[in-house]
Formats: sequence, C-alpha cells, structure tokens
Amino acid sequence: MRRIHKTIALSFALIAVVVAATACTHRKHVEIGSHKVTVGRHGFEKKFVFDTHAAVPSFEYAGVSTDGHGLKVSIKGDKVNINGEDAGQLRPGDSVYIGDDGVAVNDLDYGQSAKYLRENGSATQTSALR
Repeated sequence: MRRIHKTIALSFALIAVVVAATACTHRKHVEIGSHKVTVGRHGFEKKFVFDTHAAVPSFEYAGVSTDGHGLKVSIKGDKVNINGEDAGQLRPGDSVYIGDDGVAVNDLDYGQSAKYLRENGSATQTSALR
C-alpha cells in the first residue's frame, strides 16, 4: 500500500514540474513601427532592447535557451538580422515570433519564414542568402 502512495506522489510531482516548466516561458510583446514582435523562449535573456521613438525603430534580442543554443535577433526598420546574418526584410504589418526554434513571421513555420524574408529582400540580398 505504501508503494502505491509513493508512486502517486511521484506522479503528481512530475506533473507539477511539467506544468511549472511551461509556465516559465518568457513572453514579451513589443511593437516596432508597424511590426508586432513577440518573444516566447525558455532560458535566459541577455538583451531585450527596443527604441520605438527613433527615426528608424529598432529592436535587439539576445538569449540562450535551456539547451544552450544562443539566438540574436535584430530588427531595424524592416531589415531583420539573425545571429549576425542578414535574413531579409519584413513587409509593413508583419508579426514576428521569436521562440526556442528560431524566428517565425506571420505564423509561418520556420522554413517558410526564412523563404518569406529572403523573397522580400533586394536581389543582392536574396542571391547572397541562397
């Protein structure tokens, strides 16, 4: 009988850990010009800076996820830079989600987002990214 009680208690403890882990997601929202940026990552945030009143609105994020992968995202006006590389441009009104898997635009998956950003850049940017 005692073993059953220990098993039940352990089960509840594991469920509590799972629920608490999902609740620890950092979720922040910022509007940069016409773009809505949402950051929802587990891990540690190193940098979260934005300037919405500048001539060219800008946003910078740097963080490390719980698995040790770092991510740096910079948005200046419509230009997006991910981990030091030019990723392309946003269209007016685009929304950006920065998560543990990377950067997604307009609820597209991560691969579609990369293609979307490349297609909106200039011809030189597009050829350099492929």
